[in-house]
Order: sequence, then C-alpha cells, then structure tokens
Amino acid sequence: MLDYVLRIRDLIHGTILFTEKEMLLINHPFFQRLRQIKQNDVAFYVYPSMHISRFEHVLGVCRIAGMMAETLTKSPKWDDYKRALKTETGLSRSDEGIKRDFVQLCRFYALLHDIGHFPLSHLFEHAMEQWLGPDYSQKIVEWTGFEGFEKPHEAFGATLTRRLIRDIKIPKDMGDCLLRLMGEKDLPQSNPLHIAKSVIDAEIDADRIDFVQRDGLAAGGEYGNYDVRRLCDSVFIEQLGDNWLIAFSEKAITSMEALLHDRYRTYTWVQFHHKTVEMKALVRFLIQNLLEVGLVTKEHFNFENAKEFSLKDDVWLWSMMRGMKSDDKFVKMVQGAVFYREKKYVLNLWKTRPDYHRLQDWVAAATLNPSAKVEATDQYAIHLNKEMKKANVMALVFDFGFFKPVESDPRKPEKHTRLYSEPKKRLTGETLLQASKLVAHLPVIRSHEPQYFVILVGHNARMRSKRLEQRWIDSTSYWIDNPPSPTLFP
Repeated sequence: MLDYVLRIRDLIHGTILFTEKEMLLINHPFFQRLRQIKQNDVAFYVYPSMHISRFEHVLGVCRIAGMMAETLTKSPKWDDYKRALKTETGLSRSDEGIKRDFVQLCRFYALLHDIGHFPLSHLFEHAMEQWLGPDYSQKIVEWTGFEGFEKPHEAFGATLTRRLIRDIKIPKDMGDCLLRLMGEKDLPQSNPLHIAKSVIDAEIDADRIDFVQRDGLAAGGEYGNYDVRRLCDSVFIEQLGDNWLIAFSEKAITSMEALLHDRYRTYTWVQFHHKTVEMKALVRFLIQNLLEVGLVTKEHFNFENAKEFSLKDDVWLWSMMRGMKSDDKFVKMVQGAVFYREKKYVLNLWKTRPDYHRLQDWVAAATLNPSAKVEATDQYAIHLNKEMKKANVMALVFDFGFFKPVESDPRKPEKHTRLYSEPKKRLTGETLLQASKLVAHLPVIRSHEPQYFVILVGHNARMRSKRLEQRWIDSTSYWIDNPPSPTLFP
C-alpha cells in the first residue's frame, strides 16, 4: 500500500519498513534525540537489560499502527468512514489514495506520539509537578505554548510537530491532521480523526501492544507473551450515533486479556518494583533541586536551535545531576545513594505487599478511626516530611495511585473497549470489561498492591529503621485523626 525505502531491524518485530517521508522524520535531530531518552527512566537499576529507548519504541509502534490501520480499511463501515474522513480533512479523493493516506497518517502519528518527552521521560514531569505545585498547569502552557494538556511531553510534542511538519515538508492536508492529533488531547468522537487517535491512544492500542512486549522482554522475558498479529487483525471501524470508534473482535478476547494482564504485571513488578520506586524517588528529588536552583530551565529546551536541543537528553540530565554542587546534606546523601550505591542513607519503609499491609494495619490501630485509609496527597507528603525532619530525616513519598490497569468507571463509556461480532458485522453490545472476568478483576487485584511508597533519607537511616518506622506510624496516625483545614493548603 505504501512505498518503502528504509529497512530497520528490530528486536521485537524483525524488519520494519519505512517510507521516504518517514525516513526524513527519523533522521531529523528532534527524532534522533529519542535514542538517548529511556522508556523506563531508572528501571535499569533493578533490571540491567532495561535500556529501551523511546526511539526503538516508537519505531515499533509505527509498525503496529500500520498493521492496525491496514486492517481498519477492510472494515464493513470503511466506505462510510472514508467519506466522512475526506469531508473532514481534505485528504486524497481517490479510494486507493484515501486508504494510503489513512495508513500513512496513523504511522506518522505513531512516530510522533512520544517526540515531546523530556529527559528521563515521566520522571522529569513528576519532578516538575513537585516543584511547581498548583502552578504546574500554567507552566506547561508557558513552556510549550499549548493548552489543555496535563502532561508537558504531550504539549511539547504538539509544538515540535509543527516544526517537523515544516522541516520535512509533509503535505498540508496531512500536516493539518497531524497537528489536530497531536494538539488536541480529547478529540471529539464525532470527528473521524478520532479513529486515528484511538490507534495510538486507547485501552488497547499500538502503543501498549509494543511497550508491554518490549518491556517484558527487557525485564527477563516473563511478560509480554500475547498474539500481536491477532490483535492487529481484529480491529474494526464502527459508528455509534454520530461517534466513530474502534471495536475489537470478540474472537480476540484472550489476546486482549493477555495484553492487559501483562501490562498490569509489568507495572506492578517492573515500574513499581520497590527498588525501582526507591530510585525514582531519589532521582526525582535531584531533578527537582536542579529546577529549584535554576540549573535546568525552560531555555534549555529551546528547539529553535535544533542541534543544541537534540542534545538535551538523558545523558545531559545525568551529567547535570552528577555535577550539581550543593551544601544541602540531603542532596549530598541522595547523590551518594544514586551514584555510589551508599545504601546506608536510604530506608524504604516497605518492600512487599505483606509489609505494606502490616504497616497500614499498625497505623489504623493507632488511630481513632481504624477503617481510615491513607491517601498520599501532596499535603500528606508535606506533613510527613515536616514531622520526619524532627528525626533529622527527609521523607520522599512516591504515589502511583494514578495507575489504572483497565478503565472501569461506568461514567466514562467512551474509554471502554467495545466488542465486535465478525459473523454479524456489528457491535455485540458488550464491552471487554463486561465480557471478561479476568479484566474486570484487575482493578480489584491492583487495589491490594501498595498504592504508594515512603522513602526516608538520613544518616544511618537503615540502622534506625525501627525508630523511624514508629515515627512514621505516629505521624501518619496523627494526620488521619487531625485532618488539615482546606484553607491551610492552596
């Protein structure tokens, strides 16, 4: 369907083919920067093979997105859809041309979807959020020029896309579509471009299909064993009222279950492994300090100088953290723990699921309300750090309650994966959540895992583990029994 001029060998997908315009995009300095931005920030401290870059990941997503897009052009609803797509976008008027343009659009979007990532990916964003607090959303607009995004990399990606469209001379109609896909976080379902959006950004999508398998292999091969081809061959375009959506064949339920189950497992045992989280918290603290003292600023990410900007990657950020001079004793201890493995400074209050529940039970027993649960809010982190510093210890709270193994909120039906009957050539009326007991129980299983970690930093923190553990229990139970006034915190 497309004319390919470039071959790249990939660990997961074998040979991946790329068009001439895709080759120009891949060779651009903005895109080459992704070679030195890790997909999983500091997970290599625990899993030594996890040196996956955003570069190789987006090449794989392009491959998956192209396969899915080609399948979508064979949907019974394709003729209705292509008319709507032509009207909305002005893409090719011929039947073969619109198929080709649709597949190319999905592949371009796949290549660009991570282009805006800052060094160390989401960890940099977490540090920014900690540093800025309530001003976070405002700063995203100031740094990127785009509104409506909760994550800087998404907004920055829209900004970079505008420049890339110009540099590699993507045709106007195609470029306008890409700007809408990259520049609008919540594209209306009534817009036919929502189909292309869903290929990369949905509950079952090319992004997840690639990274779960890639991460699983890099972590030792225990995760990521599902039928990629089956998933790519099982997608259909459907319409519900005025809304366009992607549905998956009910014949592929087992493959979808395997994908979502392994995504849950990689998050729980790789990204949220207790040692990975410990390193995330320590490195986030160092990045936050770089931001606070002005050693890393918006000006470092001025993309007008493409060559200079292309060097603002993980290598640059690690060098900034290594070279940071500070009189703060906690900064020095964290640098020692991160760069020289000086473990005596760091105490992770719990490591396993039983440890977490045991300590949570002790907190509950010390409160006036034994059924109370701790939520790791910013206010709680401020309170805990203030209390723990009385013991000459800094507390770092790392919350990952944001992770959802599957969208289960009935108020968000547009986020649920709908099932398709191939024999009847229509929606079954069920979602994957309704049809699969395994998928439906993933949120329940997740709720029993630790929802946050508390990492303490101080001289001989490990030697003082029992005393510090008791101080944490006292401080947390006090917090529960004496909730702060809403007026105390912005």
